[in-house]
Amino acid sequence: MSVRTGVALLGATGSIGETTQRVVERHPERFHFVALTANGNREGLTAAVARWMPRYVGLVQDGGAALPAGWGRGTQCLVEAAQHPEVDTVVNAVVGAAGLEATLAALRAGKRVALANKESLVVGGALVARAVRQGRGEVIPVDSEHSALLQCAAGRVAPIPRGAAAGAGLLPLRGVSRMIITASGGPFRTWSREQIAGAQLTDALNHPTWAMGRKITIDSASLANKALEVIEAHVLFGIPYDRIEVVVHPQSIVHSMLEFEDGSVLAQMGVPSMELPVLYALGYPDRIADGGVPRFDPVASSPLTFEAVRHDAFPTLGLGIAAGRQGGAAPAVFNAANEVAVARVLDGSLPFARIPAAIDHALSAVGDRPGDDLPALLAADAAARSLVQEFR
Repeated sequence: MSVRTGVALLGATGSIGETTQRVVERHPERFHFVALTANGNREGLTAAVARWMPRYVGLVQDGGAALPAGWGRGTQCLVEAAQHPEVDTVVNAVVGAAGLEATLAALRAGKRVALANKESLVVGGALVARAVRQGRGEVIPVDSEHSALLQCAAGRVAPIPRGAAAGAGLLPLRGVSRMIITASGGPFRTWSREQIAGAQLTDALNHPTWAMGRKITIDSASLANKALEVIEAHVLFGIPYDRIEVVVHPQSIVHSMLEFEDGSVLAQMGVPSMELPVLYALGYPDRIADGGVPRFDPVASSPLTFEAVRHDAFPTLGLGIAAGRQGGAAPAVFNAANEVAVARVLDGSLPFARIPAAIDHALSAVGDRPGDDLPALLAADAAARSLVQEFR
């Protein structure tokens, strides 16, 4: 009888967390939950604990209320879950930069990290690369675009040589000349700049093809998510920024493409469901038979179209890519500024259209800070958050 993979699910009650639970439910012979954590959804976490009976449970924000005996609390519970000795794979579905320390802890402990927390790589890409080399853990992306790129690169992922420079990438590829990351275009794909200037929160949350959490849905509307994904692709695969392109694909069927040195292009396609990349990350490099997602119907999905990004209407994308190119603390500043700006959009204190200006304000003020270690990155993160919180 094969040994089941022990899974720590960080962010169990969020969109990716619930998706992961559905996937594991279909494959009890392959996976079981050793640890579950949630940010503040105590009711949802309690239900998940009753369902899965994990060995470790943690709640990050407990509101000062008493917790059941044995539950961890605060951000430290993420690290404790990630390092649990019975855990083989950590699904990091934490939202935002808060997921970085758990990623680092898991990798130092030699775990596989199925990474849905793209901010870990955006904020601390060099630190993550160092942790991989120290602990011999591995990062497998869960984001649909990066999962697609990895699937297209099957057989062309080179092992990380000992002592390799961080810029070599966590999953260095052979023979790839270009990456094409697709974007749905979000709810404002056909809106003019003037229309976007007057966009309301309900408009921004009305995504045409994906059902996601509120934060990532706003990021999709501004294309901040694509900026984060370009930085993530650079860190994951070591591809230079000038060889990573973003194109709009409204149908969300082609999840990304790789162009090889001979000119051939491979695309990964499928219905827009996060269950597919979650399953692929859990089973990598194997494919696990699964019937939980609707079959792809090429006729019903036609036509498939592609468009250029309108950078003038979506300046957040350019700001993020420029921050990635700049390096240092700039990517962390971009991410922190965007997180606070989105939170303010969601609470009604900042119009959606002011997100790019808020991010630009933070980058101009503290984007040139160094990002050599975690304290420096955390200081830049805090400074950016403060600036955007006060931005008018």
